[in-house]
Amino acid sequence: MTSLFSIDWQSLATRSRLLRVLAILLALLLIMLLGWFAALRETQNAYRLAGEQSRDALQALATRKAEVAGLEPERAALASARLQLQEARWRLDAGEGMSELLEQLAVSGHEHGLLFEHIEVLQEGQSTAGYRRVPLDIRVLGHYPALRGWLEQWQQQLRLLQVAQLSLVQVSGKPGLVRAQLRVHAYHAGEPLPVPPSLADEPSRPPVASSAFDPFQPWPSGPSADGLGRIPLEQMKMVGSLSTAGRYQALLSVAGHLHRVGEGQRLGRDEGVVVRIDEQRMEVRERLYMAGGWQQRSRYLALGKGARGEGRDDEGEAGSGVGVGAADGDVPGAGSAPEG
Repeated sequence: MTSLFSIDWQSLATRSRLLRVLAILLALLLIMLLGWFAALRETQNAYRLAGEQSRDALQALATRKAEVAGLEPERAALASARLQLQEARWRLDAGEGMSELLEQLAVSGHEHGLLFEHIEVLQEGQSTAGYRRVPLDIRVLGHYPALRGWLEQWQQQLRLLQVAQLSLVQVSGKPGLVRAQLRVHAYHAGEPLPVPPSLADEPSRPPVASSAFDPFQPWPSGPSADGLGRIPLEQMKMVGSLSTAGRYQALLSVAGHLHRVGEGQRLGRDEGVVVRIDEQRMEVRERLYMAGGWQQRSRYLALGKGARGEGRDDEGEAGSGVGVGAADGDVPGAGSAPEG
């Protein structure tokens, strides 16, 4: 009994309280550890999920890169098409306004000796996405060769011009003069555009060759060369030529007889007229009724050639290719010699 009462109850109580605090701290630490492990596991799961998503994203990115690489030819074609479209739009007006166009019209017409009777810029132009069309009414007077050369020169400029209507009428009481009535469509791009680089690669245009042919002039009715207007050209042979002051006359052999022919004389059965003679050949323009209308064609008598064919007439329409001629030696002593 004495030993029981000798125990230090105060010290035991103090130690018991300390043990309880330690137990509580250990419990809290254990709970924190359990929570930390749970959070770590959740973080690991999230990390694994993020890794899988990253791999999927990288795979999708590689697929898109392959698709983009496959679109490079289409992108290049699109860029080329856009460049061509921009160049075509620039050529609508070639970077110039209506005043520059009218000035070029007047200058080129003056160079060809034409008289402008009427020029009107109409206002009923049609506006479309990317361009605007402006019609012009033009009435001009001049000789047919000059009108033709002017139109060809005007159509060869950089600016786009479309001749929608064209009528040619011979002026009454003024032989040789023709009045042309034109409706021309000019265009505007609608905005300033840079000059296309491809313009530097275009070759320079040669000057327009004017033609002396005039369909409004009456067909020449010159004298027949010693009755040769009744003989086919196939029976004639050019055996020589004579020159006087730069003008040539042809020597023709027909049925053993020698004939001297000059420009403007009738020749052949098809209303042929000699229009040109030089040292080596002569040109005969014939008039035939073909395909429901009168047509002109040029045929040639060449010196020293046996080939036959039709050449080009003054209107620029290609024929089938003839030159009528004779080989050397058909007539003794034939050749080209100046007239004395």
